[in-house]
Amino acid sequence: MRASFIFIGLLICLFGYSVAQQNTDELLAAQYLRSKEYDKAVLLYRDLFEKNPASPVFYNNLLECYIQLKDFKQAQKIVSDQLKRFPDQVRYAVDDGWINDLSGNQRRAKRFFENLISLEMPSPRHVIALADAFEFRGYLDFALDTYRNGRKKFGNMQPFNRYVAKIYEKKKDYVSMMEEYVDMLNLGQSYYEQAQGILQDEINNDPDYSKNNALRQVLLSKTQKEPSNFIYSEMLMWLSIQQKDFSLAFNQARILDRRMMRGGEIVINVARLCSSNREYKIAIDAFNYVISLGKEYQYYLDAYIGLLDAKFQLAISDHRFDKEYLFPVEKEYEEALKEIALHAQSVRLLRNLANLKAFYLGKTDEAIALLEKAIELPTLSNRIKSECRIELADILVLTGDIWEANLLYALVDRSFKDDPIAHEARFKNARLSYFIGEFDWAKAQLDVLKAATSKLIANDAMKLSLRIQDNIDFDEDTKPLAMFSRAERLLFMNRFEEAKAVLDSISSIYPTHQIIDDVLFSKADIKLKHGQYADADSLLAFIVEHFPDGLLADEALFLRAEIREKHLNDPQKAMSLYQQLLTSYPGSINSVASRNHFRRLRESLVN
Repeated sequence: MRASFIFIGLLICLFGYSVAQQNTDELLAAQYLRSKEYDKAVLLYRDLFEKNPASPVFYNNLLECYIQLKDFKQAQKIVSDQLKRFPDQVRYAVDDGWINDLSGNQRRAKRFFENLISLEMPSPRHVIALADAFEFRGYLDFALDTYRNGRKKFGNMQPFNRYVAKIYEKKKDYVSMMEEYVDMLNLGQSYYEQAQGILQDEINNDPDYSKNNALRQVLLSKTQKEPSNFIYSEMLMWLSIQQKDFSLAFNQARILDRRMMRGGEIVINVARLCSSNREYKIAIDAFNYVISLGKEYQYYLDAYIGLLDAKFQLAISDHRFDKEYLFPVEKEYEEALKEIALHAQSVRLLRNLANLKAFYLGKTDEAIALLEKAIELPTLSNRIKSECRIELADILVLTGDIWEANLLYALVDRSFKDDPIAHEARFKNARLSYFIGEFDWAKAQLDVLKAATSKLIANDAMKLSLRIQDNIDFDEDTKPLAMFSRAERLLFMNRFEEAKAVLDSISSIYPTHQIIDDVLFSKADIKLKHGQYADADSLLAFIVEHFPDGLLADEALFLRAEIREKHLNDPQKAMSLYQQLLTSYPGSINSVASRNHFRRLRESLVN
């Protein structure tokens, strides 16, 4: 019995030694292959392959060694032996032709490949295996021929679009690639969703926009050839939204809405997207289209409210707002509120009117009265009232009533806890604490809000938290940050001259402090609000040049590009700045907008 145990132990030891030796040989062979010592690698891979001929790693590496050593005879023998061992695996048949090709028998290899493709294929899986083998050895055209032959035999029993598209992608033939994916859209709902998901990934990972342009070209062509097939128009609208080309999205939405008789539903959805992306002029056109359908349509009221909202946002979106334009907007709001009873939808009109009166027309008392009236209405939900309370608190900050504003923000926060509206209230309360110099408490609240469900609140919270952290940690002196937060509060209250005086004091007293880039950015903001675009551009350029690693560098660069494009009539420079942002700050939240601005400018200059 003891002898048996000893024998088993010896076997285990020998097996362990054998495994260890093989592992050592594998590592050494791989090292020789990497260092291109093929004469040494081939000896080790030959032994390893003989012990395990089913291993694709040993097979391919041994074949690589023979090819590099120009020993095509041995390479051919290896392939022939594998064909005998595994006659059903077509990759070895392709390798047989590949060795012929490498050894100089190109014509023979071509005939061999063509014969392989023409052979009877028992199943779609066989087609994919043969095409994969061609693709693996770099024969992309033969792989495509394999799929063409497979399509003749099997039709749509097994769509090969996804595989074919990947081959075209390797060939950088993006138009043909996109045609394959677009054809998948017509094969049923599951293929539609699969194709759209793939397309989403492809256009998002497309730095030079070549795939985006190819997809648009294919969709436009198919829309013109098959106008009755709504899938192409829907996808073109989808692509336009992904690319933030809202002008084309609106045009496609209008076409689809008419053809599908949706009564404005498709257009109003695009109009809302335009508004949320600050494309207010297109939003106004889209809302007007829905209104033009008539009052009897169900989206008329939504469109009317959306139109006024877009006009208001357009009026205040420019850094230098025009009061002469704002007065007519105020009148439109007031007339609308006379016509429309206050309810969940129309309260937004009242809130916007209050904001307009308080922040832009200096009518704070009227604004407060409007919001208090809404809050007292028994028919409104607590959520709608809370939205009004937040707006009212903002106006109270404007008037200097900090304590009452704090109470209103806190009330909304307590009422809704982890709801997005509570996050908004908590952020504004934290900002209020920042305004009055309570930095520790403000930062603690902001750090919690970094995980907020609203991306906008999370980003704003992160920015303000980092500003506090960076400028306190700099030298433990909070005086520069306290001065700057006071300047920001004055800016919020539209008291620009007082804010500028505080900012100038910071620059004078603390010229080398880390907060200087924030100071310069705020000065640029004041210049913009007074229409001094060239001066603002110079300040922003200084930030980009001297604080390239700061939190504001990418934002300053984007703002410079917008100024050059919209106010200084310098599209070439704007393109250069958008491109600089994409290159230097690829992770910026402004990268998508920069890419779209760059593309539109380039197209307009070419045309």
